[in-house]
Amino acid sequence: MLYVKRPLILIHICLFILSLILTVQGYGAINPKTAVAVWLFDGNTEDATENENHGELKNGAKIADGGKFDKALSLDGEDDYVLVNPSASLESSSKQYTGVAWVKLDKEGVQRNDCCNDDQNILSWTPGWHSLLLVFGAGRGGNQGKVEIGSAELAPQWNFGTKPVNDDKWHHLAFVYDGKKKLLYVDGEVDIDTPASGTFGIFGIDVTIGGTAASQRHAEGLLDDIAIFNAPLAKKDIKTLMDKGVGTALGLLPVSPKYRLTAIWASIKSGT
Repeated sequence: MLYVKRPLILIHICLFILSLILTVQGYGAINPKTAVAVWLFDGNTEDATENENHGELKNGAKIADGGKFDKALSLDGEDDYVLVNPSASLESSSKQYTGVAWVKLDKEGVQRNDCCNDDQNILSWTPGWHSLLLVFGAGRGGNQGKVEIGSAELAPQWNFGTKPVNDDKWHHLAFVYDGKKKLLYVDGEVDIDTPASGTFGIFGIDVTIGGTAASQRHAEGLLDDIAIFNAPLAKKDIKTLMDKGVGTALGLLPVSPKYRLTAIWASIKSGT
């Protein structure tokens, strides 16, 4: 009986080692080194990469339960946001870029001034509106809830999509720029695909999440799993990040080999 089980034990050990390798490497063809910042919001605003682009909660922004993956950034739409200081790693995404986020935004917006202060900034470099990912507010009329992407230096500067996302439900957003075109993905599907050129003017300025220091364009609701890459990710990569979560897809979440090994030995003992 022991002789019969030896090959089975070896198979389980090999599978265990392979599972650890896959966990560390992540899923698919996404190169973890292209991730310059990842904010999972699972208890804090720290950057999960080695680049230490940690965020700072401002004006009452907080981490709360109910995230798409574990916890999330909770914002009241008044003046709170997350501030991330400039860094060389963030600036490395000036020519090729991907920004992703899960959002759960409240339905109704309050129009402030004539147009745009009631928009909901998801992720951008400010001041100056560089590499912008935001959701239109009430001041945009019939376009309220649609997603805008762009940057002050691009030609064309701005484009907005067709799909409203301010319905108090979770939606995945991704802005991709490869130096030749801009793409917006909403829930894994292309909503904008248009030619563009230019370089983001993101040098020496802050990244702001969920609002700005100038008390403009503050988001109301929950934001989760936000990341910046210095490469244009493909559609399949966007879907992987959406389905698995950035932390899991890039192998950034803590691994617990103890429990994996316990399950394997239980399987060996039972002969399965």
